[in-house]
Amino acid sequence: MDNGSPSGRVMRSAGDISAAWLSATLKCPVTQFTATTETSNWSSQIPIRVELADGTTRALRLKICRGNKFGRSEVDYYTRDYAGLEDAPLVHCWDAQFEPGIGYHVLLDDLSVSHHNRRDVTPNLEYGIAAAEALGRLHRHHWNSRPGPDETALDRYFAEVRPGIEPMERVTGLALAERFAAHERKLRARWRDPRGMSLLHGDINSMNVLTPKGAASPVYFLDRQPFDWSLTYGVAAYDLAYFLVLWWPKGLRRAHEAAILRCWYDHLAQKEYAWQQALADWNLCVEQCLHVPLEWCSKAQTLEEMRGLWEMQLVRVRDAVQTAQGLEGGIRISG
Repeated sequence: MDNGSPSGRVMRSAGDISAAWLSATLKCPVTQFTATTETSNWSSQIPIRVELADGTTRALRLKICRGNKFGRSEVDYYTRDYAGLEDAPLVHCWDAQFEPGIGYHVLLDDLSVSHHNRRDVTPNLEYGIAAAEALGRLHRHHWNSRPGPDETALDRYFAEVRPGIEPMERVTGLALAERFAAHERKLRARWRDPRGMSLLHGDINSMNVLTPKGAASPVYFLDRQPFDWSLTYGVAAYDLAYFLVLWWPKGLRRAHEAAILRCWYDHLAQKEYAWQQALADWNLCVEQCLHVPLEWCSKAQTLEEMRGLWEMQLVRVRDAVQTAQGLEGGIRISG
């Protein structure tokens, strides 16, 4: 991974791309290139096909995020946070740059010919194990590396999620407020203890995981783009709970949850982190997944526009907190 941009500035559009910039980035003369622009919810995606002076070609993808919405987290994800981790489950990054007030770009290998995301692929145990192994290695790299989030960060986080309770109750008829308050107290108490914490990805959904076409492994994790209210460091089990509870069909999650959780724990390889503590953290983090549909419900627009998604997620979370494998006293959401 290269830590600095040859240009020293953020690319604003495809028009900023030049053969000179690509040559300096790839450390090989570029004879010609083509670039097209695609758009997504939060960024511009620019596939680039490069022809090099040595006769080879390379497929790249430039991601540009303008503005202050996400900060520099994704630049650090590729260039700093896992730079010392051998075989990190990340797509190779050739260049990344962040400028306050402007935004950032990352230049990655484009794997679209050989890989795809997991949105339209039914998950299976092999895929779950591959993701658990990869997450275990990522979490181990920053295991207990800093204090837990302070009260200000927690207050900001809960202030974003809590407004979704009343709209969700109104739409679904569920009673959530008392359960949410009790769970918040438990989470705040748990976060005072920094053990079992690591740097989080925070959004390992099926769109943010790449695997080879026709295979379940190896996995690559994409798009770490936390909001300013997100918790970027915390109880590590949350990343795995988010991956499994929100994005797997109930039956498949029930069948494979225990094996996937145990695989993640084994690849952490942290003797001081007892299995019973991991189970307790899992129970807590499974219920924390309720905060994702609650956040969708916290705004009138997404309450309606994303209703199909958040209702599906709500059903999955309710099932998971009631059937969590190997946990004592599973918590039930009334209604």
